[in-house]
Amino acid sequence: MMKIVMMLNYSFQENIDSSETLLLFDAVSSKEKSPNLRCKFRDFRIISEKIRIPQPGNSFERPRLNELLGKQIEQFGASLILGRAGTGKTTVAVNFARDYERVAWFRVESAESDWETFSQYFVSGFRISLPEADFSFAPVLPNQTTETRVLNFLEQLFSVLEKVSKEQRILIVLDDLHSVFDAEWFETFFKGLFSYEIPNIQILLLSRSKPPFPLWRLRSKQKLGVLEENLLLFTINELEEFLKSKEISKEKIRRIHKSSFGRVSKILDLQDFQSFR
Repeated sequence: MMKIVMMLNYSFQENIDSSETLLLFDAVSSKEKSPNLRCKFRDFRIISEKIRIPQPGNSFERPRLNELLGKQIEQFGASLILGRAGTGKTTVAVNFARDYERVAWFRVESAESDWETFSQYFVSGFRISLPEADFSFAPVLPNQTTETRVLNFLEQLFSVLEKVSKEQRILIVLDDLHSVFDAEWFETFFKGLFSYEIPNIQILLLSRSKPPFPLWRLRSKQKLGVLEENLLLFTINELEEFLKSKEISKEKIRRIHKSSFGRVSKILDLQDFQSFR
């Protein structure tokens, strides 16, 4: 088995952590294996910040949402957090992830619409969070359909995760998942995630919108819980707690809550307006 360096040539090189992002992936040399097997790789560089737990600048613990997510995860094993940009999805997920021993995080972008790129990023998150596990997968066979490749990938991935999860809980987080809704492989991947019911493995999906296919079957089979945007909005009590260090009167806090509709990004803007001080 030889080792190759996978590199992705992005134009925004300043976002690349050169000390950590050159990850080694197992590959199969066509000279070492049967000519009937074909392994095709494109060189690319992994941007480490996309597969690490982010550190929100305005982190605020919200027990209400932690409890709601906890109940969904316990009942379904997976939860989909829905909300437009600025509603605090990522911060909620970061706070929830603190209760897990191992967290594999992947912030998805439209650049990962290609299955090969997406899958390499996805598995790289596990290589960081579970360095002791062996994520060397079998090579892709010639003429294999994309659907088959996706399902084989998930089967091999969860086979490894099942062994590791016997000793510790694992949380899988896919942030901004809406970025790849248009990918031809997405529906197969999304539904395939819920084919594996492993007690110590939970899944958290963050998206600005619902996937472009019905979720009722997954929900009716109790495989997926959904946390809607209206539940992400700050209550007046949460807002008072959030702004208690700002020395803002309760009356002005109520005005901020009314103007922001409880949306965290709007709250962060309004709290600095002179008219609300």
